[in-house]
Amino acid sequence: MKRLLVALIGTFMLLNVPGAFAQIADIDGRWSFGGGFTGFSLTGIDAEKMERLGFENMIPGFYFGASLDYDFSAIEGLTVEPGVYITHYGKAFQFGLSDSHKSYHANYVHIPLNLKYTIPLYDEALGLAVYTGPRFNLGMGGNMFSPGKTYPGIRPYEAQWGFGMAVAVQDAILIRGGYDLGVTNCVKNNKDLSLEDEVVRRNAFFVGVSFLFK
Repeated sequence: MKRLLVALIGTFMLLNVPGAFAQIADIDGRWSFGGGFTGFSLTGIDAEKMERLGFENMIPGFYFGASLDYDFSAIEGLTVEPGVYITHYGKAFQFGLSDSHKSYHANYVHIPLNLKYTIPLYDEALGLAVYTGPRFNLGMGGNMFSPGKTYPGIRPYEAQWGFGMAVAVQDAILIRGGYDLGVTNCVKNNKDLSLEDEVVRRNAFFVGVSFLFK
């Protein structure tokens, strides 16, 4: 019975996949695909405690992914822009409570949801946009999420609020930059390090280039 149920569910999914892709293709919007550089630092009233434990102030990384600029409003230039990105951070550390060196890494699925407003310039050769909205980060691997006895760990799930600016060139290339402010506490509890519900948030910046497609 269980195998029959699984087979029926699988058949249903296969039959509906082409329809789902067709619906995505029919969406009246503009896709962007690209990536760039990013980095994050920890802020909050307990951020200095993390630095004393050996967690350095800025962790560099990179990102890549896609977003859809969807025209939902009667106001010209006002759009909503959801996206999905893969973000990687990494850096070598020497922890304050030991003499050991460690390479620290974290990978996220980064999901922004922007409210965006674009102003055309120079006969629409350029477009200047500002945007803001929530971001959700889902950790999907990396030792930064696993706290040890002598070093702190980062929670794999968090929320941020971001804002930024972008410039579209000839409706083909998008240059983007922005900053994401941490909303939820990001440090894992660790009894060995006396970390419990610390007020520390993860702020991130990014700058990158994307290609635009309709």
